[in-house]
Amino acid sequence: MKENSYTIYNAPEYDEWLNEEPAKSQVQIRSRIANIQDEGHFGDHKELSDEVCELRWKNGRRVYYAEIPERQIILLLGGNKNGQDKDIRQAKKIFNKHVSSDEES
Repeated sequence: MKENSYTIYNAPEYDEWLNEEPAKSQVQIRSRIANIQDEGHFGDHKELSDEVCELRWKNGRRVYYAEIPERQIILLLGGNKNGQDKDIRQAKKIFNKHVSSDEES
């Protein structure tokens, strides 16, 4: 594993969102995620809270994620700038659900 690389996990909600995106968008998103996974390069991103961050595109697309220990990323949800507030609340819920299920394991 390269020093800058990350292990990427997808929340089911993220997979559902991604599968509904047009094919061209899916290619762009997967390429960006591959850059994170292989090189640790996030591009335009922003920390939204202690738990949730977002990858940002100029067209308003957002992918919400959380960094977890051991250089791992969980992709939580995707959305667009015009639905951002609702998407951020949902991403936080998904993160909290993921964290609580890991603690129970």
